[in-house]
Amino acid sequence: MIRNIAASIALASLLCAAPALAMQLHATVFVDASQTAMVAAGDDFFIALPSNVTTGYSWTASGFDGKLLAYEGNMYQPPLGGLPGAGGQQIFVFHANRTGTTAITFNYSRPFESNAAPAKSATFTVTVQ
Repeated sequence: MIRNIAASIALASLLCAAPALAMQLHATVFVDASQTAMVAAGDDFFIALPSNVTTGYSWTASGFDGKLLAYEGNMYQPPLGGLPGAGGQQIFVFHANRTGTTAITFNYSRPFESNAAPAKSATFTVTVQ
């Protein structure tokens, strides 16, 4: 499933504060790892995963081809309602450098528990056209 969400607005306001991360204002947001993420070479795109920083867990990305994709960073978007302890989402920003297919593996774990297995994992297949 592909959707443009409120994250685009939040990221646009963040970009005003960090012009070095200049991106397209309407970049695509991918949220469903079961479907291939199709992007065009030269485009920026986001992958949003449900997250809750109050638990100590966070997502990390690994395993992708750095020649095809450039990792631009990630940020946490708190829940819209602002309820204490409620989960939000962690948004990863990538730039598609050139054509090809790669997989990005995300692991949800606590950084301070280095020997523990991830609580969750997700793998997104990205095809750059």
